[in-house]
Amino acid sequence: MDYRKGFNIKPEKILNTGRVIFTNGTDEVLPNQIACEAYEYTYNSATGTCDAFKYNTTVARKFDNVLNNTSGGSTESGTKDTILNGQENTTKGDNYNNIINGQKQELAQGVKNSIILSGKYGIAENQGEVVIGGGGFNEKLGMSQTSFIQQSGNTTDATQTSLLTQYLPLTYIQKVKNSVIGFEANVIGVNTGIGEGSAGQYGYVQVTGAVKFTNGLASTYHQSTTHIVQSGHSGMNITAVMKDVTATSFGIAVTGLDETYIQWTADIKLFRNNIEQTF
Repeated sequence: MDYRKGFNIKPEKILNTGRVIFTNGTDEVLPNQIACEAYEYTYNSATGTCDAFKYNTTVARKFDNVLNNTSGGSTESGTKDTILNGQENTTKGDNYNNIINGQKQELAQGVKNSIILSGKYGIAENQGEVVIGGGGFNEKLGMSQTSFIQQSGNTTDATQTSLLTQYLPLTYIQKVKNSVIGFEANVIGVNTGIGEGSAGQYGYVQVTGAVKFTNGLASTYHQSTTHIVQSGHSGMNITAVMKDVTATSFGIAVTGLDETYIQWTADIKLFRNNIEQTF
């Protein structure tokens, strides 16, 4: 654009907020009202800015929530590639590649690649989680539900190692205040053939039990471990346990063998009973 007669500044660019940035040929500058209107833009005296159009937060939010089907609820900013089917479902933002089916269900902020399959008042709080909502006592989220989570990892020695949710760094299962959570975990470790032993040797154990989380997230576990296939048939004697990982998370921890490179998976089913009262 050429300089208008009598002016030594001109528009350089328009921001996505509608604000017009001018230049003097070298530096970016903000125009006064006379210069702004000389180029047929609108001067906003309240903000002291020159505007090409009025910024619409609703439109901006829709652009930020791309490729979504939200006929079954509403999404907060940053939700992408997500389907909401049913009624009154919600995503809390920064959610990618998810599906919610049912009524009054919710994806916690930052949860990705998850699905709330059916029911009411279910909440997904973990990456890659599959949830069945249990109806929600007193119409509150997550009071009763069943969910499925997959963890995985690798060991190279006999050090106890916590598996990762969706194999994401430092990502584990989130604790729930004032709840009792029953669990079933099917844990398989397979020798990769690097180090001691032979590729294809494996161990398969099932961990079952329950954990109580207080209002302060202190935990009490009761559980048992069963070797589904004895080491004499599978080739490796491995162990696994459900335990706290951090003050706010828990999950399966496995113990392999010295100088043996083992690849691990744990398919975990959780049964959640969350009460309103604190303990």
